Amino acid sequence: MWKGGEKSMFSGQYQHNLDAKGRIAVPAKFRNELGDIAVVTRHVDGCLSIFSQQTWEIEEKRLYSLDRNKKAVRLLIDFKLSKLYKLNFDAQGRINLPTELIEVADLEKECVFTGALDEIKLWSKEAWDNREQQIENIDMAEMIEDL
Repeated sequence: MWKGGEKSMFSGQYQHNLDAKGRIAVPAKFRNELGDIAVVTRHVDGCLSIFSQQTWEIEEKRLYSLDRNKKAVRLLIDFKLSKLYKLNFDAQGRINLPTELIEVADLEKECVFTGALDEIKLWSKEAWDNREQQIENIDMAEMIEDL
């Protein structure tokens, strides 16, 4: 997201609880950068992606630029847009996640928000623990050489 002429970056991790009504408080550090609306959709890593409205508009332009005659492009667009919601914050800084988003990310009570450059990822605690284990078990120096 562009703010004050500088590009913002989401980083860090924060654990928050999802309540029985599907509401979860977005960390204040992230909420301040998101603005009034959180654009939420599923992510290929099995978590949810949360974008600011401005960053989502950039992502939309990227999707529009792809060749929709290609099956993979159509599948990606269906994947991203069929479960995309623009959510407002309540007075406590919470968003109310639709049931289908909770289900696709297997979210339970304990959840973890992680910063991922221009987006936020929302993971189930179990999925994040598995991801951290994956990170710990990789030879990062070797992997970086392959990039």
